[in-house]
Amino acid sequence: MIIKSSILIAEDFSAVGRLSATAALAILSAFGSQTATLPTEILSTQTEGFGRPTTLTTDGFLRRATGHWNGLDDLIFKSAIVGYVGKSSTADLLYDYCSKSNLTTLLIDPVLGDRGQMYEGFDDAYLASIKHLVEVATLMTPNITELSLLSGEKLVSDADDDRLVHAIKKCQEKTQSKARVIVTGVLRDEGIGCVYMRDGQLKWVGSKWLHGHFYGTGDVFSALLIGYLNLNLDFDMAIQKSIDGVYEAVRLTSKAPTIQHKFGLNLTKTLYDVAKFTLGQAGEEV
Repeated sequence: MIIKSSILIAEDFSAVGRLSATAALAILSAFGSQTATLPTEILSTQTEGFGRPTTLTTDGFLRRATGHWNGLDDLIFKSAIVGYVGKSSTADLLYDYCSKSNLTTLLIDPVLGDRGQMYEGFDDAYLASIKHLVEVATLMTPNITELSLLSGEKLVSDADDDRLVHAIKKCQEKTQSKARVIVTGVLRDEGIGCVYMRDGQLKWVGSKWLHGHFYGTGDVFSALLIGYLNLNLDFDMAIQKSIDGVYEAVRLTSKAPTIQHKFGLNLTKTLYDVAKFTLGQAGEEV
């Protein structure tokens, strides 16, 4: 009997909108992936645009759920994605579990801040816990602000290649991580995208920059990337298709009134493209 592996999703769960775990679940379902979810925190809404949300901590559930899973022979994780964590204690729990799970791919989005600032409520102790967590990552997807925090280097979104290469190396050094670093939210000319090292050179992959603030782009990029890699897609192609998927979500969202953007991205076209591609890979008619 062949047992299909599952993808572990460890992110916050917002009860309103299409962000974090809810977006990842939708995207990975379009890939036809089996999933298991560890909500790192449950929120009534996301943290911006709705006032102060009510939250529920989940460390106790995480301990009990992973303890249960350890006794299931047919629940096997090949890949995992870790997004917003929220507390040092949760980061430590995830480190312990992921480090013992024999994962082929562990993508960690070190959610720490944006637009030059660490998120409210985070401090140096929390930053240290995230640095410890990413030690076990195989892929890391910080934005420019998060790369600055992890590396100790001052960066802006249109930083030149030399500064970015230096910051990536410092990030790996300071976090003691061998993870491949993919830096998101990098501006080049009229585009926005990501950079990563390929054959000793910095490679940029991007799309047209649509003005505005769009919530959840990092969540969607990470979920798309883990989904495409789980289909054994070439790394460069997986990056390109993930960037394209984010662009389509942002493009559709940009057509809605700005007041609606806080509910997250419109994933309609992105999910359609993922499902069509996945079915095509399986030889199914679309």
